[in-house]
Amino acid sequence: MGARDPSSEQPALTALPRWRIALLSFIILSLELALIRQIPAEVRVISYFTNLVLMASFFGLGLGCILQERGSLRWLLPGGLGLVFVFILVGRGLVVYEASNTVHFWLGNERLPGQALRLPLLPAALAAFVSSALPFVALGQALARAMDRHPRLVAYGWDIAGSLLGTVLFALAAFLRLPPWAWIAGVSALAAVVLARTRWERVALLASGLVFLVFARSPLPSQWSPYYFVQYHPTPAGLSVFVNSSIHQFAFDFTTEDEASRRVQAAVLAKWRKPYELFRELHGRRPESVLVLGAGTGNDVVVALREGVSRVVAVEIDPVILEIGRELNTSAPYDDARVEAVVDDARHYLRSSRETFDLVVFGTLDSQVLLSGHGNLRLENYVYTREALVDARERLAEGGLLVVYYSVYRDWLYARLYATIRAAFGDRSRITIESDRALFNTTLIASRDVDAVRGDLATAARLGAGRPSTDDWPYLYVEHPTIAPIYLRLLGAVAVLVLGVFLLLRRIHPVTGLHANYLFLGMGFTLMESSAVVRLALLFGSTWLVNAVVFASVLLTIFLANALVLRRRAPSLSLAWGGLIAALAVNYAFPVSSLFAVGAGGRAVAAALLIGVPVFCAALCFSHLFGREPVTGYPLGVNLVGAMAGGLLEYVSMATGMRAIWLLVLAVYGLAWLSTRLATRASA
Repeated sequence: MGARDPSSEQPALTALPRWRIALLSFIILSLELALIRQIPAEVRVISYFTNLVLMASFFGLGLGCILQERGSLRWLLPGGLGLVFVFILVGRGLVVYEASNTVHFWLGNERLPGQALRLPLLPAALAAFVSSALPFVALGQALARAMDRHPRLVAYGWDIAGSLLGTVLFALAAFLRLPPWAWIAGVSALAAVVLARTRWERVALLASGLVFLVFARSPLPSQWSPYYFVQYHPTPAGLSVFVNSSIHQFAFDFTTEDEASRRVQAAVLAKWRKPYELFRELHGRRPESVLVLGAGTGNDVVVALREGVSRVVAVEIDPVILEIGRELNTSAPYDDARVEAVVDDARHYLRSSRETFDLVVFGTLDSQVLLSGHGNLRLENYVYTREALVDARERLAEGGLLVVYYSVYRDWLYARLYATIRAAFGDRSRITIESDRALFNTTLIASRDVDAVRGDLATAARLGAGRPSTDDWPYLYVEHPTIAPIYLRLLGAVAVLVLGVFLLLRRIHPVTGLHANYLFLGMGFTLMESSAVVRLALLFGSTWLVNAVVFASVLLTIFLANALVLRRRAPSLSLAWGGLIAALAVNYAFPVSSLFAVGAGGRAVAAALLIGVPVFCAALCFSHLFGREPVTGYPLGVNLVGAMAGGLLEYVSMATGMRAIWLLVLAVYGLAWLSTRLATRASA
């Protein structure tokens, strides 16, 4: 693709309506979000690697944009969707395993019935990556061709507008609990209208989307929550709840007459009652108020009510799981007048509430999904940190007890939990480990003012010296600060694959210049966006709504910055670079924890400035540079490949912590500035 004069963008090329760009962008964003939900729902291990699907979409889009002027790749859209469908269909019975002990996943493969196909994680993840990338190659090429028919920044503005519309509508779909397979079918039908040029292409696109309707049939009753594909199965012993095809929780039927079930219940109730018995032993009375975090279908609430508690506040992040507990738990805990059910993130509730409780109970909050497709934190990572437990300590009434139930299977995870609770409560903490693993096998108890809950010195010496989980390093399920081998192998394989394709493209598709600045701009932006999502989740809660607001706000900021550059009312490129570097330095230096002392309104304004200013400046830099490009495809494609590379770099936070990522963002944008300067000098 040779360079051409910008003046060659003749009016005759604008015959294609501008709204078509927005429509293509809407299709891309909707398909991306739908696959991020559909694939992990059926192939359960991908729940822990949803960012892999996002990176695949970036790579596919970038590749398609780079191939803008090659032969048509429209066939890759139905072909790629067909391959995704086959992967999901085969992956439904897939047992993915990993020998490493340095990372813990909630998989429970031994519970799967039948002779399922066994496959190591690496080939399974690569299959997900390749199949997910292919449909976006076709869409990326179509988008670049459509954008190239209009002035660069006008086209880019319509592109962002389509993405913004897709983000808002998909958030609405999550609220309405619409299944992603319906979105895939609908998007394919829309693509058939927009992209297909022949009847057979149209039929192929329609068919590739309609086959996903197969997933409408579930062997168990099911619903889609904003976080999970939730299935449930009543049994004589109680209610089994599955999320993304893995067992998640079990609500006991305390009315059952089955003797074997009653024996199991008695054993579990004995574990549940220990904190209540300890409270009565210490204070000569029962606890009057209990806060349950991660209430789920209601087991912990049932126990509190059976112990005669006067008030229970039950906090659960997933509204569908809460409704299932409300409607199907035979003990009907949520119908009791003493219970207040709250749909919220546990950490956010601890920060926003001012009520105190005799008992604060952390139920087994272990999730099976990532906080966001843009990062590698799990949904509950910010609940089990030293700072979160300090927040919980503030919710304790005088003489109150904090209780944490957990299922632990690794020695280092025992040490992590115990060290974290000791970091928040000091010596007034203890851990009890039981051989019976029904529901949970570990109970941690702590208090801020009751000396009698001190643990024994031998246990403190053996487990208390572990590394605590903190807001800066919230990786509860990683043994120590490092990029674990499981991730290194996966990311290394993806990086080699991408590098090979990229070098091949450079040989068969020569261009003027490497466009390294666009590579670094994409890399930096993805890193910055993932850091922003994590930071705002910490400040406002790890809910789907917070994520939706963040992504919509980022896209709106980019749109406004592009509009200012287009109308020549924006600060100069030099000022934009300076503002970006300064804003990133402020983000690194700023103590985010200080914002917890500010009201919700002030916290929102401060967070908007902290995150919004660098996003705005980065968007200004991109629009200034992109507006000068003679062609759309190659620089935009390189930028998207860079965005994928930024997703790979985000895993560095496992070794460095979250705050240090801002230094990495600063370094990447420094390279973007330097490569822009070198390219400008070379062209001069």
